[in-house]
Amino acid sequence: MSPRVKYTGFKMPEPAFSNNITDLVMDLEFLRRREVVRTTDTILYEQLRRIFKDLDALASSRVDGNKTGLTKFLESKEENPDTKGRKTIEIDRIAIALGQIDQYFDETIVFQSFFTELHKILCENITKESTRYAGIIRRTEARPELGIIHAAPIHLTESYLEKLILFVNKKFSSKYDAIKIAFVHHKFLWIHPFMDANGFMARLLSYLMLKKMGFPGAYQRIINTSMSMCHDPEKYHALLRKADSGSEKDINSWIEFSLEGLRDGMYQMDQLSDYNFLKEEILIPAFKHPLFDRIFTDQDRLIMDIALEKQVFQAADIRHYFPQKHPSEISKMLKWLKEKEMVINLEENTRKYTINLENKYLVKVLIAKLDKQGFLPFEK
Repeated sequence: MSPRVKYTGFKMPEPAFSNNITDLVMDLEFLRRREVVRTTDTILYEQLRRIFKDLDALASSRVDGNKTGLTKFLESKEENPDTKGRKTIEIDRIAIALGQIDQYFDETIVFQSFFTELHKILCENITKESTRYAGIIRRTEARPELGIIHAAPIHLTESYLEKLILFVNKKFSSKYDAIKIAFVHHKFLWIHPFMDANGFMARLLSYLMLKKMGFPGAYQRIINTSMSMCHDPEKYHALLRKADSGSEKDINSWIEFSLEGLRDGMYQMDQLSDYNFLKEEILIPAFKHPLFDRIFTDQDRLIMDIALEKQVFQAADIRHYFPQKHPSEISKMLKWLKEKEMVINLEENTRKYTINLENKYLVKVLIAKLDKQGFLPFEK
C-alpha cells in the first residue's frame, strides 16, 4: 500500500454534535420529510425532470474534464446519433444511466454486478479502449494523467469494493443516511475500481442512494447530484484528495461540502414545485425572447398565454377568447402549434394540451432563464 494512503476501513463517521455537519443533517432530514404542495402540473414537472437529467449529466461530465459547452450539447441532441462525437455520447450515456436508476431504483440491489453493468452502460462502444475495459475491475495502476495519486493498490481493489458493498447494504440509523452517502462517494473514488469513468460512477451511486433513502420526498422532487455535490468542481476534487488521508478532519470537510451542496440544491429545486415561481420567473421571461416574436402570430401568443395560465388546456378554453371563430379554425390553430412542437397532447387525453418545454427553441431559452435564477452552477 502506498505510504501516502492511510486506510482506516469503512467505519461510519460520527461528527461531534457541535459540528456544522449536524446542522446539515437536520436540514436534509427536514427536506426529506417536508410536505410540499406541488402546484406545478405533473406533466410540466416531468418535462423539467428530463431537462435537469440532461443538465446534471452535462455537469457530471464537466466535473471530470469534458469541455463540451451547453449550447453544443443542446445542439447535439438534434443530431443523428451515428454522427455524434465521443464527448457528447459520454454525456448521453450518463443521462441514460440516470434514467435507468429512476426507473429501477426500488428494486436495485447494490452488489458488484450493479457496478459492472452500470459501467458498461457508460463505456461500451464509445472508443476501442473504453469498450475493452467496460465493466472490468481495474487490474493495473490508476492512470496518473487523471491526477489519481491515492487510489487503492491493485491487489486490494476488488476486496475493498466488496467491503464497500457490505457497508452500503448495512443498516444504520436513518440519521446517518446523508453522511453515509457522502462517505461512500469518497470511498468509491478512493478505491477507483475501474480504469475510467469512476467519477461518473460515484455520482450515479450517490444518486441511487439518495433515491433509495427517500430524499426526493413524497412528491419526488428533482435531485441533481452532480450540480449539488460538485457545485464547485475545483473544491470538490481538492477535498476528495485531502479526504484520502483518512483523517477525521479531512473526511468531515468533504462531508460538510457535499451535504451543503445537496441541501442548497434541494431547497432550490423545491421552488420549481411552485407554479407561480416557475411561471413568473422562468416561463414568462422565456417567452418574451425576441425569437418568439418571429415565430408567433398574435393569435399564437394568446393561445400560449392561455397555456401559461392554465398549464393544461383544451379547445374550449381557446374558444372563449375567439368566439367568432368556427371550431374547425380553432383546431387548425392548435394543429399549427402542435406541428411546431410548441404544445403537446397529454398522453391519456388527446383533447388536452400543455406547453412543450422540451421544444428545441424553447428549451435553450428556458435553460438560460434557469441559469439566471442560479440553477446552473457550471460555466456555460
